[in-house]
Amino acid sequence: MGDKINNRVMIEDERIVAPDPLSETVELVQMTPEELFDFNSQARSLLLNAINKNGIFASEDPRFHHRFGRDTFITAYFIAESIKYSPQEELWQRTKKAVFNFWEHQLPNGQAPHEIKPFNKRDATKRFYYRNGDNLVNDDSVDATPLALIVTPMFIETEEELEQFIPKANKALDWMIQNIETYSGWLSYKYNRKNGGLVNQGWMDSKDSIKWRSIRFPPDPIALVEVQAYAWKALRVWSDIFAQRDPQRSKDLRERAEDLKRRFNENFTLEDDRGVYLAHGLDGTGSQIRSISINPGLGLWANYKGESIIKSEVIPFVVRRIMSDELFDETAGIRTFGRYQRTFDKEGYHSGQDVFWPVTSYMIADGLIKLGFVQEGEKVRRAPRTAIKLFGSFIEQFTRENGSYVLFNNGHEESCRNQTWTIAGFYLESSMDLGSAPRA
Repeated sequence: MGDKINNRVMIEDERIVAPDPLSETVELVQMTPEELFDFNSQARSLLLNAINKNGIFASEDPRFHHRFGRDTFITAYFIAESIKYSPQEELWQRTKKAVFNFWEHQLPNGQAPHEIKPFNKRDATKRFYYRNGDNLVNDDSVDATPLALIVTPMFIETEEELEQFIPKANKALDWMIQNIETYSGWLSYKYNRKNGGLVNQGWMDSKDSIKWRSIRFPPDPIALVEVQAYAWKALRVWSDIFAQRDPQRSKDLRERAEDLKRRFNENFTLEDDRGVYLAHGLDGTGSQIRSISINPGLGLWANYKGESIIKSEVIPFVVRRIMSDELFDETAGIRTFGRYQRTFDKEGYHSGQDVFWPVTSYMIADGLIKLGFVQEGEKVRRAPRTAIKLFGSFIEQFTRENGSYVLFNNGHEESCRNQTWTIAGFYLESSMDLGSAPRA
């Protein structure tokens, strides 16, 4: 864990930077309208500090001006959606430039990189980084590429911009298709045994998050549930974009999306004593990783034209499970793993007991609302407000322990206090209450 910041604020010389109380028992109340307005204004200011033409940084803290593919495009999505409720031209333009700038670092094979950070001699010795000009780059992410393909079209405003971008999109699509064909029909990743780096290449990138039955890692390649949903949506989005420009390419992408959806529902659907749900992933033997996690909810976020990779008749079961007390806490959000799920991360960064990441609650709320589960989505999107109000910042993650809210701290690393994608998610959800009706 010491090799990368992994989106965490680091601790230097065994001293906690800006020490605050790590836990506090609070009255479980959400924000007043005045507080909501103040936090919304603060979020907008922090976003302007964290985003410039060079990129969207993981945190507005200048010590952590690293750019991550996953963070960049999820943050950009929230900002694009927020414009419907609260038009902010400067924020839009900065985000648009940052999105297209990230594509300038597209890898030769078409993949979007996981991380871009300023060159430094210490990190340059690590084999999972390679130098690209003034930056160090690594590719430990299976989901950055489909996320980039999903979100970038939201910022394309002219035919000229689209034509200029299509070659990059084609390379990214080709990488994704080749990966799917290589790994038995799933967008997957393998453990990087040669160069090290991240063992887990989904959004839960701490190493223990993929374990489910024992301390042993499942055999790779690993096909994560949400990554298949992202791939499906990327194929659908670009099938429509190519409909007039390249009908054969459009047809091929649409057929691949339909095939992926069919196989997904055959292979990921599970049933246990609490009902129907979706597996966390598939391992290299094709067996289900049957952890009960938040990740199927991200499949709801990756919807397109009222449809999801999840079959329409299964979606209500997924929603019901997410909204049950196994996963949902109205004063915190959606747990990363179910309350009855065995986890293996003693530090509780991603997969401990009662761990909450606001960014995923915001994504799932967006998906619920767009798929017609409005009441459920409204509950989920507002749930992180209590913790944000308590900590006075847009925390990366937290846990609930005996009625207290606790920030991650293992003695060397601490939860980020102002994580950019949390800021952007809150900015969108609060703008929905503060802004006017959404604009077309």
